[in-house]
Amino acid sequence: MKYRFKKLFYEMLDAKEFIHSRFLSLIGLMLSIALIYGVWFFSERFFYHQSQMRFEHHVNEDIYTLEHSLMKYKNALQSGVGFFQASDDVSRTDWHRYVQAIDLKQYYPGMQGMGYSTVVSPDAVQTIENKMHREGYPSFEINPKGKRNFYTTILYLEPLDKRNQAAIGYDMFSEPVRREAMERSRDSGKAALSGKVTLLQEIDKNVQSGFLMYLPYYAEGEDAGTVEERRRSLIGYIYAPFRMGDFMNANFTHKDMMRIEIYDGARKELNLLYKSPDFQNYQSDYHTERVVKIGGREWHIYYSSSPSFDKRHSSQYPILFALVGLIMYLVMLYVIVELLKKRSLLKIKTEALEHEKEIAQNYLDIVEVMVLVLDTEFTIQVINRRGCEIIGYSAKEAIGKNFMELFIPERMREELKAVANSVIYYSGFEYYENPIVTKEGEERLIAWRNRLLKDDDGHMIGILSSGEDITQVRRTQVQLQESEAFYRTVFASIEESIVILNENRIVDCNDVALRLFDTTKESLIGESIFDTAYEIECQDYPLHHHISNAYNGESTSARCTLRLHKNPNVIKIVEFSFSRFGTNDENKLVMISRDITRKVEEEKLLTMHGRQAQMGEMISMIAHQWRQPLAIINAITTQMRFKAIMNGSEDDEFVDNLVKIEQQSSHLSQTISDYRDFFRPDKPKEHFNAVSLINHALNLIDHTLKNHSIHIETANMQNLTLFTYRNEVLQVLIVLLKNSLDAFVENKIIGGEITISVQPEDQYCVIDVCDNAGGIPKEIIHKLFSPYFTTKYDGYGTGLGLYMSRIIIEEHCGGLIEVSSEGNSTTFTVKLPCRETE
Repeated sequence: MKYRFKKLFYEMLDAKEFIHSRFLSLIGLMLSIALIYGVWFFSERFFYHQSQMRFEHHVNEDIYTLEHSLMKYKNALQSGVGFFQASDDVSRTDWHRYVQAIDLKQYYPGMQGMGYSTVVSPDAVQTIENKMHREGYPSFEINPKGKRNFYTTILYLEPLDKRNQAAIGYDMFSEPVRREAMERSRDSGKAALSGKVTLLQEIDKNVQSGFLMYLPYYAEGEDAGTVEERRRSLIGYIYAPFRMGDFMNANFTHKDMMRIEIYDGARKELNLLYKSPDFQNYQSDYHTERVVKIGGREWHIYYSSSPSFDKRHSSQYPILFALVGLIMYLVMLYVIVELLKKRSLLKIKTEALEHEKEIAQNYLDIVEVMVLVLDTEFTIQVINRRGCEIIGYSAKEAIGKNFMELFIPERMREELKAVANSVIYYSGFEYYENPIVTKEGEERLIAWRNRLLKDDDGHMIGILSSGEDITQVRRTQVQLQESEAFYRTVFASIEESIVILNENRIVDCNDVALRLFDTTKESLIGESIFDTAYEIECQDYPLHHHISNAYNGESTSARCTLRLHKNPNVIKIVEFSFSRFGTNDENKLVMISRDITRKVEEEKLLTMHGRQAQMGEMISMIAHQWRQPLAIINAITTQMRFKAIMNGSEDDEFVDNLVKIEQQSSHLSQTISDYRDFFRPDKPKEHFNAVSLINHALNLIDHTLKNHSIHIETANMQNLTLFTYRNEVLQVLIVLLKNSLDAFVENKIIGGEITISVQPEDQYCVIDVCDNAGGIPKEIIHKLFSPYFTTKYDGYGTGLGLYMSRIIIEEHCGGLIEVSSEGNSTTFTVKLPCRETE
């Protein structure tokens, strides 16, 4: 009965407050309407300003493109001046090839052509016309006709299409607008733009305004520091004509967003260079203008927005903002009214909650864990007996205090507030651990379990938390973790690969080992060491021999090659060390590994280059000692042959023998030069013909091949050009030919044959070296490129020839080397990038 009376009283009180609030709501509505109008007005201005800024941004981009393009065209003319300065005499064909090479259409769009106009004195007119007639232009003549102090006739203009042909022979200095720009360029030594002109190239109905860009070409070696010196040393002009419509089609980047008018000077119809189509049919919302100084001229450019730009940036957001504001106001008003109704009911339920809390307190004091009830402001509403024992405060001292400020360390408060908010709003963090500060200042670690408290209507009213003191448990765990972390830190800080083996199975490893075997820890742990790689070949004894010695208590090491399952073609050179640890009853090993592939390759390359340098020096000394006697022999022989011829000797055999002596002397001299070049230590990249390189290699070992009666057959020898290290590729070819020769000798094959072919494949030049020396067994063919592996007799082969060949071709030259064998035939394939892909 008492509860119902209170409920009725609070409902009457809320009704009075609701009537009073209607007057305030009316005033609020009027203020809101004024505010909504203000939002609409200022947002309208804001969006218009934003659109104007976007329009200005597009204009700036277009101006930048225009200036950047003209700078590119100026650079193109400057390169033409450089081409003339670098050549003694530039013919029409030379100029055609040069302009074709720089590709105006792709790299300089909008440029009608690129030409050369020379200064011609009246005495040299006939000479120039004759020169052009000889260069394949029989109709060439200087125009317009008439006598002048000098002429600046157009000699070359490329590309020589139908339009540009109309300009050949024209004296541009005879026309005032062009002459003004040419004089300005001549006197300043810089690029100059002409005013508005009609180009000679306008030969059809589509007549466009145009302009020209000039760059002077002075005589090389003469001073051009003053105006008089420049006028005196002027030879001609490199120039480019531009049709304004084509120029803007190539350089106007925002045709769909704006319209444009360009004037050479003041905004007069006479000065109009370019005008966008349909410009006059639309009133634009946005306008701006720019003045651009280009090559001594001022272009006045007027921009206006296009219909598509205005439509795209016509914003309805101001009205939308006003409507959204009104809707939000009405919603907020409704929410406020509903809150007033609910407030009285909340008061009654709060009193009921206080009564229930007293009953619950008796039960909470029985349990042996800390129990807390916090409201939404983290104020303690309930705490049990065990909680008071842990924090050192009585219930009266703790209740009403803010839990975060009193019991949570300052460093943890923000984090704990986030956790509490997660519990409140997202029902998260049901279990959480954090320290609290007791009354004595000691920190205790508490493991919390949290539940959200709600009223009958489902509204959140607080948090119920039970906490267990786990301080001592965590201290023990931390000590164990620190011990393990110390072990892991030491284990991971060593730069070598470390693997722990137990009965040949991997039980642990560091990150370096994972990189060495190119796998993950989940895949590696539990594997047998013999299954971790596709193949492990040691230099002296097999891998299991070294592991067995380590199990017997002997520390052992080995240098091995390693092939991985993921990529068997990749070979790593690794140093393994094995040591036993643990009790005598345990077969545990520590395997430490180091990847020394790069080191071995560098050492071998350094050794190879050192030997090449020594051989080169020795060959150079031999060449120096041999050349003088060979020259004397050649001179004496030549003298004897001439004397015999002059005396009318009829002994033809004697003369033929003298000729053979001369040929052999020249051959000896050339051979020593070839060997000297082969052993040059410097290795610049160069263009060379693949067939010539193969012939060079065959010439170097020709004598050896003939001694063993080995026939060389060439097939499909296509004329391909390479760009790489010539001497290193030559060395690889000699290694392949020498290996074939050794195979013929070892297998005692008489009448052997080596077939060499050169042919293209995609972007590669493919060189095949095939022999019939007995073939290679399938079980060892994949080992041929491994270091230290050889099929030759002990002491005869090092096992490094093909390994170094692979390094040279694949890592230095960017190519590929492969081997295949079928029956008695073996084919080595070398793929090198062709010149087009360099």
